[in-house]
Parts: sequence; C-alpha cells; structure tokens
Amino acid sequence: MRKAIVIGLAALGLALVPASAPAAVRSCSAAVDFNLRITSARNMTCGAAKFDMKRYRGSIRYRFTTPGGFVCTRSSGTSTSGTWRCAKGTRAYRFAFSD
Repeated sequence: MRKAIVIGLAALGLALVPASAPAAVRSCSAAVDFNLRITSARNMTCGAAKFDMKRYRGSIRYRFTTPGGFVCTRSSGTSTSGTWRCAKGTRAYRFAFSD
C-alpha cells in the first residue's frame, strides 16, 4: 500500500522532501541602523531579521538576547567591529556591526 502511494505521488510529479532537507539561507543587505546591517537569514526573511534587531534596545555585547527570543553570539571580530549570529530554533540570522 505504501509503495503504491509513493508511486502515485511520483506520477503526479510530487517529490517527497526528507525531514533533514537543507534550510533556506538567503543573503541580505538590510540596514538596521547606520552601523548595523543584516547579512544573511535562515528560515526567515531579511525583513523579519531586521524587525527583530530594530526592537533590541540594549548594547551589542558578546552574547545577548533580543526581544523576539533570539540568542545572539559574536562569531568573529571584536566588541567594536564584527559579526554576530542570532538563533532561535531553526531560524537564524547574521549581522555585521561596527562602532
């Protein structure tokens, strides 16, 4: 029975996507502020990442949490210039900051 269903889906042109399919990553160039720019987003839009960072009012530390619940950690650079990765579940984005 299961084989018949798979063959039926293949006949309709539908492909089965494995549960471990690669996540959609997109390049971004979304300016949040004069010194902060979203550079990429995974499983979310660049606009959603920009919106999340716009809501954050604290300082850009080595590790911090945004109001949307994303945990951000510096991945390269220094405290005054570098890149950070923010993640929450399967969604994530990166941003570049320079002071």
